[in-house]
Amino acid sequence: MAEGNRRPAFLLGALLVISPWLLVQGWILVGAPTPDHTSMPACPDPTGNCASLSPEGNVRMDGTYATVVDANVSEVWAAWEAWQAEEGLTSVTESTGDHGERFGHSVAITPFWRFPDDVVVEFTPIDANRTELHLYSSSRLGQNDIGVNPERLARLHDALMAAEA
Repeated sequence: MAEGNRRPAFLLGALLVISPWLLVQGWILVGAPTPDHTSMPACPDPTGNCASLSPEGNVRMDGTYATVVDANVSEVWAAWEAWQAEEGLTSVTESTGDHGERFGHSVAITPFWRFPDDVVVEFTPIDANRTELHLYSSSRLGQNDIGVNPERLARLHDALMAAEA
């Protein structure tokens, strides 16, 4: 086969190999737009792709998790920002309420398939040195997250609890 004929064959072969990935990216683009979270969402019941942690109760979180941190809202927010950077999340929304509460919505992207997961936090000051936590993580697509969202919230919880020190 002549050199000129190998290149189109190679390009066609490469396109065939990456076509499933390209199809998934198109499906994600159309089927998973970024939601406009401006308040704390709730996990549907039942769920296999969402996890949450709050004083009102936990969804899909094994173990006991404190929902109050002995740190002020600014310290907890700084721990959230540091964790976001470490995890490679992209911030979508951040706001501060009239009473000092902090709200944030970020997106985590899985490495290969690039599925988007939403991570939403709300930190409410109890007093000058204590903050109440509301944490939420959910996959936008699919019926099961294979435990990714509860694991993500457990890591986030650990990082926020470290703000007490």
